[in-house]
Amino acid sequence: MAAAPKAKLQSSQTLQFKHIFTTSNPGSIGDHYKMDKKVLGEGSYGQVCKGEDKVTKAIRAIKAIDVSKISDTKRFEEEVAIQQMLDHPNIVKLYEVFKDAKRMYLVMELCTGGELFDRIVEEAERNADAGADGQAFDERGAANYMQQILGAMRYLHSLNFVHRDIKPENFLLQNKTKESPLKVIDFGLAKRFESGTPMKTKAGTPYYVAPQVLAGSYDEKCDIWSCGVICYILLCGYPPFFGDTDEQILKSVKKGVFDFPSPDWDLITKEGKDLIKNMLTLSAESRPSAQTLLDHKWLADKADKPTGTVQKGLASTLKSFGSVGRLKKVALTLIAQQLQEKDIEEMKNTFNLLDKNKDGTLTMEEIKNGMEQHKVNVPPDFMETLKALDTDGSGSVDYTEFIAATMTTKQYLKKEVMWAAFRTFDKDGDGKITKQELRSMLTDPDRQNDSTMEKQLDTMMRECDLDGDGEISWDEFVTMMEEGSGGKATGR
Repeated sequence: MAAAPKAKLQSSQTLQFKHIFTTSNPGSIGDHYKMDKKVLGEGSYGQVCKGEDKVTKAIRAIKAIDVSKISDTKRFEEEVAIQQMLDHPNIVKLYEVFKDAKRMYLVMELCTGGELFDRIVEEAERNADAGADGQAFDERGAANYMQQILGAMRYLHSLNFVHRDIKPENFLLQNKTKESPLKVIDFGLAKRFESGTPMKTKAGTPYYVAPQVLAGSYDEKCDIWSCGVICYILLCGYPPFFGDTDEQILKSVKKGVFDFPSPDWDLITKEGKDLIKNMLTLSAESRPSAQTLLDHKWLADKADKPTGTVQKGLASTLKSFGSVGRLKKVALTLIAQQLQEKDIEEMKNTFNLLDKNKDGTLTMEEIKNGMEQHKVNVPPDFMETLKALDTDGSGSVDYTEFIAATMTTKQYLKKEVMWAAFRTFDKDGDGKITKQELRSMLTDPDRQNDSTMEKQLDTMMRECDLDGDGEISWDEFVTMMEEGSGGKATGR
C-alpha cells in the first residue's frame, strides 16, 4: 500500500527560509582550505582532491572545474543550483562554491568508500570464488542498497527533479565499511520536470537508459527503470539488457525483454524478482513510482531494520528548538548541514528509527507514531512543536531540520563551528552581518518584497544586534548562540 500523502506543517508564526547556503564565496579557496596535492579523481572537466577547512578541520572533497572546459554555462549553473537545494541522507552534500579566473571549485561531502560499481565487482568476484555463480550481493545486501536508492529517487521526484543518469558509477559509498550508506552524485544531467510535460533530450548510459528516453518522450520514471537495472545487477552481477556494442545494447533495451536465467536466479525469492519486474515495466505509465516501490514486500522483508531506541527526552529537545530565536534557528540549521556523518551518528539513527517508509524525510505521523512505539511521551501540544521544525515550509521534517533540532550544545557551541556559520552569513567577508546579507541568504527571489519576511528580518537583527548599530558582529553572534544554552563557546 502506498504511503499516505504528507500532511502540511505550515504555520503563519513559523519562520520559513530556504536552506540554500552554498552560494559563491568571495576570495580565494586557498584562504579557507588547505588543498591536498593528491588527486582522487580526474576527468574532462578537471579533477577532485581532498581539502581541509582551515578553521573547522573538516575534510572535504573539492572538485576543481576548468572554466574554459564548461561548454554550456547555463547547464552547469543549473546542475549546481539543483545540488544546492537537496537535503537527503543518501545524496552527496554541496557545501561551498568558489571561483577564480581559471577554475570553479565545488566543496563537497567526502566519500571514501569508492563507487557502488566497484563494490559490485568485488562482491561478484568474491562470491564467484566461493562458488556462488557470480552473484553480486545476497538479497539482504541488495535490499539495503535499493531501499536507499529508491528513497533518494522518491525525494528527488517529490521536488520535481529527475536525475537521468542513474547507474552504479553515480553512487558513492560514504566509507569502506560493509554497512556504509550510499550517496547519489553527478547531477550533470539532472533537470527540473513538469508533471504531464514529457522530456525529449536523450540522456543516460546504454545499459541503464529507459526505452522512453531512446524514443525521445519520457518522464521522471526513467530513473525507476534505471533502478531496476541496478537491482538486477546487484543480484546476479550482469545487466538484464546486453550486447557487444552500444547499438546492440540499446536495441535490447528498446525491446525491454529480459529473464532470470538458471542457475544464477534459482535461489532469488519471487518477491525480489517481482520488484525488478515492477521497476522494468515497459510501459512508463504502468511503472510504479519510487514511493510505491518503497512499500514493496521484498524491501520490508529483506532490508535491515534500524536498531536502538528513541531518547526519552526527544519531545522536550524538539520543543526547545522551536523556542529559540529566529536567527539562531537559521544558524543551527546551517551548522547541522555542515556537520560530518561521524559526528551525528546518534541523531541519524534516531531519524532512521522514525523514518518508517525510508524516504529520507519525516511526516508528523511518523514522528508521533515512532515516539509512541518507543514509549516516548508525546505531549498534548506536540503538533505546534512539529510546525516549528519545518523551517523551509516543505510540509515535512527534512534531514537537516531534524539534525538541527536535536544537536547538543557541545556540538554547536564550538567557536570553529560557529565561525564557519558566521562566515556563511557574512557574504562580503567584512566581519559584520547586515540585514541585506540576511535577506539575500534567506529570501527567495519571488519574496523580495514580502512584508512578512521583512518583519522577520527586523526581528532577527534585533535579537542579535546588541549595540543597535545595524550590523551583527562576531561577538554579538557568539552571545546569541550561547543564550539559553547553559554553556559557553569553546575552542578556536
